Amino acid sequence: MVKRYPHTAIVTIEANGHLVDGEWIPGEPVGISVSGRYDPISDGRIVLKRNSAGDEAQVHGYFYTKMQPPAGSKFLRLKVESKDIDVPIICWEPYQSHSIINV
Repeated sequence: MVKRYPHTAIVTIEANGHLVDGEWIPGEPVGISVSGRYDPISDGRIVLKRNSAGDEAQVHGYFYTKMQPPAGSKFLRLKVESKDIDVPIICWEPYQSHSIINV
């Protein structure tokens, strides 16, 4: 039987960032392990998504997972060693039964 989520990724997030006197103090980078499936965009489509800064970025692939994004975190990088991928995260979209990390 084929595994639906065959890959394990390390998602680097910025945790515990906070405001001090109106100035943002960045948190520490933390790696969390996420199982899922990576699919590159290989059919020539151009998909644009907005990142956390509000800028549009072109999506090159998707990482599907059952894990929901941690609330209040900034998502930095996705690393999938089995696919030799280490890319910045554009956005992490939660859905009812799964979530999609756009890279």
